[in-house]
Amino acid sequence: MSAPPSTDQSTLSRREEMAVSGAVLSEAPWKLAGAAGLVVAGGDLMLHLFALHLAWATALSMGSVAFFTVAGAGALIRSRRGRALRWARSQPWRYAIMPGAATAIVVFVLTVLHGSGVGGAAFTSLWHGALTYGLTGAVGAAVRPRGRNASA
Repeated sequence: MSAPPSTDQSTLSRREEMAVSGAVLSEAPWKLAGAAGLVVAGGDLMLHLFALHLAWATALSMGSVAFFTVAGAGALIRSRRGRALRWARSQPWRYAIMPGAATAIVVFVLTVLHGSGVGGAAFTSLWHGALTYGLTGAVGAAVRPRGRNASA
């Protein structure tokens, strides 16, 4: 999906911002994000098993934080160009809403499937989503894209 004709922040509605964020996120380094998610989830599960506590939902929740953070931040620092990516780089905190929301949704489902109540699942999903939002936004605000073709 391409960005709307004007990428001025005052002319984008919330719906358009989410569409542009989705377009940028579709260019994420998914293999790297998957590897990061597996490593974090596996490490978290091993730590819980050493304590003789099987906590698969907790491990998968932290793995999803790593997955969406690496995917979201990785899309921002790739050397690609485009209007959608230019908008995301100029508005990293608005762009970070998408990976944060995706994490919150995944963690909510995992927590409910684990057997927690809706209130506990909502709290858990909100702080995992906030963690992804903060990490993705901070990377987008601090790191410039790689490569010489990345200047927007």
